[in-house]
Amino acid sequence: MSASFLDPNAHDALVARIQALTPTSQRRWGQMTVGQMLVHCADQLRVSRDEKAVTSLRIPSFLKPLVKWFFVTRLKRFKPNMQTLKELDSKAGMTPPTSFETDRQTLLDLLNPAKYSLSGIEHPVFGHLSHKELGEVTWKHLDHHLRQFGV
Repeated sequence: MSASFLDPNAHDALVARIQALTPTSQRRWGQMTVGQMLVHCADQLRVSRDEKAVTSLRIPSFLKPLVKWFFVTRLKRFKPNMQTLKELDSKAGMTPPTSFETDRQTLLDLLNPAKYSLSGIEHPVFGHLSHKELGEVTWKHLDHHLRQFGV
């Protein structure tokens, strides 16, 4: 079982790591600045909450369980320089950053576990994600980007 941002202890640890970021935090890989990474992670949560549409990728319904299995169950950790959805790409469709503190607070607000239904979500890439699966795949994504910036 992977860590989950919905678990209180793992959530608190993620929040502490996000709080440790500074506007001058340097990336270890990739192209995004630390501010762009905060927005990218917030956009991932917006997609999960059906607040940001994904139109750049269409996965047939019969393949979604396989994609979900790979990302939620099989993949233990996201690898550096993995490709992202156009809607989450800092050079394409990502929400424009505002200020470091505002974007950090937006991400922290979206990470509030109380904002996520116990029945899970319908995700445009993975299909149905249970509450547990959502918590785990989101934790993996956030951990990936926090490691990217050394926290």
